[in-house]
Amino acid sequence: MTDNAKKSLEELRRENRLLHEIIDAISEGVYAADKDGTILIYNRAFERIEATERQSMLGRKDTEVYSLPPMSNLQRRAVLQSKAPLLGQCMTYQLYTGKKVDIVYNSYPFLENGEITAIYSINRDLPSINELLISVVNSFDRSKSKNRLNGTSFTLDDIIGVSQSIRQSVKQARKIAPTPSTVMIYGETGTGKELFAQGIHNASSYSARPFVAVNCAAIPETLMESLLLGTVKGAFTGAIDTPGLFEQAENGTLFLDEINSLSLPLQAKLLRLLQDKRVRRLGDKKERKINCRIISATNQSLYEMASKGSFREDLLYRLTPVILHITPLRERPEDIPVLALEFISRFNKQLNLHIKTLSPELLELFSQYNWPGNIRELEHAIESAMSIVENAASELMVEDLPSFLLKRMFGNFASNVNNSTEVERTAAIQLTEYLRQCETDLIKGILKFNNGNVSDSAKQLGISRQDLHYRLRKLGIKSATYKPSL
Repeated sequence: MTDNAKKSLEELRRENRLLHEIIDAISEGVYAADKDGTILIYNRAFERIEATERQSMLGRKDTEVYSLPPMSNLQRRAVLQSKAPLLGQCMTYQLYTGKKVDIVYNSYPFLENGEITAIYSINRDLPSINELLISVVNSFDRSKSKNRLNGTSFTLDDIIGVSQSIRQSVKQARKIAPTPSTVMIYGETGTGKELFAQGIHNASSYSARPFVAVNCAAIPETLMESLLLGTVKGAFTGAIDTPGLFEQAENGTLFLDEINSLSLPLQAKLLRLLQDKRVRRLGDKKERKINCRIISATNQSLYEMASKGSFREDLLYRLTPVILHITPLRERPEDIPVLALEFISRFNKQLNLHIKTLSPELLELFSQYNWPGNIRELEHAIESAMSIVENAASELMVEDLPSFLLKRMFGNFASNVNNSTEVERTAAIQLTEYLRQCETDLIKGILKFNNGNVSDSAKQLGISRQDLHYRLRKLGIKSATYKPSL
C-alpha cells in the first residue's frame, strides 16, 4: 500500500471516529438499519430511551429485538413505500425485553444510485419531551387578561412550535418587523394570523404606539366606512365626533383582518387612503394626515380573487410588498404535542386540574387528524376534553373527548383512507390493532357521554343494542363503569 493510500485510509478512519463521536453526542436517539432491517447505527441516546445496550442491537434484525409492533420494520416499510421522509410521527412499541417505549420520530431514506439502501431515524423520548415542554410552558406567564398598554397581548416569543415551517415564519417576521413595509399575512382560519401581527408590531419601532385591529368580515358594509374614516357631529343622525381607525392607529399599526371580505367600493376608498395618506371624516371638510403601518391578513388567495375581479389588483400591490405565509397545522404535525401541552397548562389553571400530558393513543389520533380549524380547533378540542375529564386524572385519553369530536376525528380518518398520502403516513400502525383501539375508544367515549346507557349509546352508534352488548364483551368494556355514582 502506498504512503498516500495509507494516509487516505487513516483520514477516513479518523473521520469515521469523529462522526461516531458526533452521533453519540446528539441528545436524540439515532437509529439506522439497512433495507432488510439489519441494525447499523444505534447511539447512546437511543440506549437510554430503550434502556438497552447497543452491542445487543447492532448487527441484529429488527424483528429479533422488537415486538408489538416491530418499530423499525414499520418505519422501514412506510419509507420504502413512500420513498420520502416520514416526519413528526408518534409510536408506542415494545422490545422483547418487555420495555415499552413512546417516541416521536422522523425517518429518512438513504439513497445510493437512486435506490434506497438504508433508513435512518431521529427519535425523541415522548415522556422527556413532555417534561421539558411543561417546564418551558410554566416558565412563561401567558396570562391573556394582562394586555400591554399598546393594546396587544402577544410578542413573537409567544409563538409556539418546533417545526421548521413555523420557525421560518417567526424568523421572517423578525426581519420584517423593524421595517416600515406594509405586510400581508396569509393563512387558513385559526392559524394565528393576529398573533403574528401583534408580534410584528411589538418588535417594531411602532411598538410604543397603539395596535388597532378590525375584522373586516365582522363589520357591516354600511358601518365599515365610518369606522375606518371616522365621523363629525351632525354628519348623520346620531353622529358624534369620532376618530376613525386610521387616526386611532396614529404612529402605530392598523391590522385589517380578513381584508378579502371588503367590498369593491370600500377597496377603492382604502386604496385612496393608502395613496394619499390623508383621511377625511364623514361629514367633515378638513383632511387629516395619517401615519400608521398597515398589516392585513387573508384566508384566501388575493391573487386568485384579483384574477376573478373580486379584489382590486392595484390595492393588492399596495398591500403586498411583503407576504408572510403561515403553514396550516396538518402540514406540521410535530407542533401538535407542543401546542397541546401549552393549552393543557392554560386550562389546568382555569379549571384547577393537574393534567400532565396526552395519552399516546390520543396523540396518535391528533397527529392523523387534518385539523381544518387549525390551532383554534386544537385548543377547542383540549378545552372540551378537560371540561369533562375526571378531576383526579393526570393524562388526557381518547375517551375524554366529547362524542361529537370523536365522530368528526374518526370520520375524518376514514374519509382519508382512499388518499394514498394518508395511507403512507399511517403505514407505521398495525391496521388490526389500530382499528380495535379506535373501536374501543369510540365506544368508551360514547358510553361516557350517555352515562353508561347502552340503548342510547347503541342508537348514537347506529347499531342494535344486542350488537353493542356483543362488542362490549369482545372488547372487555363494562358499561356500568360509566354510570354516574349515586
